[in-house]
Amino acid sequence: MLLIKNGNVWLGKGEYRPGWDVLCDGKTIKAVGPDLAAEGAEVIDASGKNVYPGFVLAQCAIGATSLLELDGFGTGDFNDTTSPIQPQLDIRYGLDLREIKQQRFAQCGVTSYGLTPGTGALMAGQMAFVHVDGKNTKDVVLADRIALKGNYTGFVKTAFGGKQKAPMTRMGIYAMLDEAFRAAKEYLEKAEKDYDEGKEVICRVLRREIPFVVNAVTQSEVEGVCELGEKYGLDLVICGAYELGSRAETIIEHGWHVVLGADYGVMDGKLRHIDYAAMTELARRGLKLSLFSAGDQAYPLAYEQLLWTAALMHRGGATGEEILEMMTVNPAKALRVDGLVGSIEPGKQADLIVCSGNPAERFDAFIERTVVAGREIFRREA
Repeated sequence: MLLIKNGNVWLGKGEYRPGWDVLCDGKTIKAVGPDLAAEGAEVIDASGKNVYPGFVLAQCAIGATSLLELDGFGTGDFNDTTSPIQPQLDIRYGLDLREIKQQRFAQCGVTSYGLTPGTGALMAGQMAFVHVDGKNTKDVVLADRIALKGNYTGFVKTAFGGKQKAPMTRMGIYAMLDEAFRAAKEYLEKAEKDYDEGKEVICRVLRREIPFVVNAVTQSEVEGVCELGEKYGLDLVICGAYELGSRAETIIEHGWHVVLGADYGVMDGKLRHIDYAAMTELARRGLKLSLFSAGDQAYPLAYEQLLWTAALMHRGGATGEEILEMMTVNPAKALRVDGLVGSIEPGKQADLIVCSGNPAERFDAFIERTVVAGREIFRREA
């Protein structure tokens, strides 16, 4: 057992409980409150420190980029370009636990994330939800096949080099995705059918059993994704979303999630201009907003982009408490794993960070300790 004592425990929505304790029993939280005790438990003194749930990335490709095996940059095990439409792929089979462990996620408070296929295919495969540390792959994977990853960006037009009947225009991107959903809907409505694994996955999206997590950057790309979402009644998680444009109200109305990425693309040199103040106001009006960094271009590392985006959100007017929700409970809800992570409650995963302040507000509010699945995996030395 692990007992975090006398911390300033954050319960969300700006609520702190000074002098509270968090008792972890194995991988889960057993109790939260004042004056907790457990005989034989390992004790962490959090006096004068803030205790938060671990940060959650809505999507990240680290763990499947094959950084340990590539000479220079390459597509890795997350960007399969066999076909533009391949929903049946499962990212678990591209997972390399060694790669996750080599990243310094824990030092920056990231404890879990949605492991995602890459940016090349229109329907790139199914996501998993993973911890940033564990003894083996079974320990790391908390939930599998949690979402279908899609891409509605210009990168799709170049990923296949003109092969495999890949779309070469935005018109082609929309038409090919539309046809995939139409064909799956027709398959779903048949009383008797020959089994098709790819269509079965798309049917899960059509039945809203899992969300469609789709990259869309510009206003025109967001427009196309929203049209597909409305046409087929999808549960959308729109990632990137640098330009929401006139579709912001539509997104709020449908309750779709937006996951805002870092405002620069290192590999393509394309500067993004995000109005962080406008994003903050939209969040206050009901936009379900999260922050993330995909790491799907391998460098810079995902946690660095996350903290940079948080700093820019704060400069744009978002409070530290609002940003914390964008990095904890909001992404957990977007991926439908909020029953596992995202807040400090009994029964949830014991993923916790102890900080000298609010890291969403100041870079010198250091992560002092990080606990993943009830086990301390990082401690900051003086």
